[in-house]
Amino acid sequence: MSSIKIEKAGVSFAVASKGGPVSIEVRLNHDTIASLRGVQVSLEMLNGISLAQAKKLVEVLNENVIGIVATTTSDNQTRAAVAGEVITQL
Repeated sequence: MSSIKIEKAGVSFAVASKGGPVSIEVRLNHDTIASLRGVQVSLEMLNGISLAQAKKLVEVLNENVIGIVATTTSDNQTRAAVAGEVITQL
C-alpha cells in the first residue's frame, strides 16, 4: 500500500531582479516541508514584464495565496522504485 505524505506551509512572494529577467521568489514562512529544505523557488517572468508589473503580481499573489502543498511518497517507496529502475536497466 502506498504511503503518501502531504505537507503544507505558509508562503509569501517577493520581487527579485538580480541583473537578469525579473522574477518572483516564493518564500516559505516556516521550514516545515522537509522535501523543500534548502530549495529556493522563483517564477521567471517574460522579458517584457516590467518591475512595476511584477510588483503588482506579487501584491495579488500575497493577497490571494496562503500556502503551498507538497505531496510526497515515503522514502522507502522512492528508494524501492529507484532500485527497481536500476535493476531493469541492467
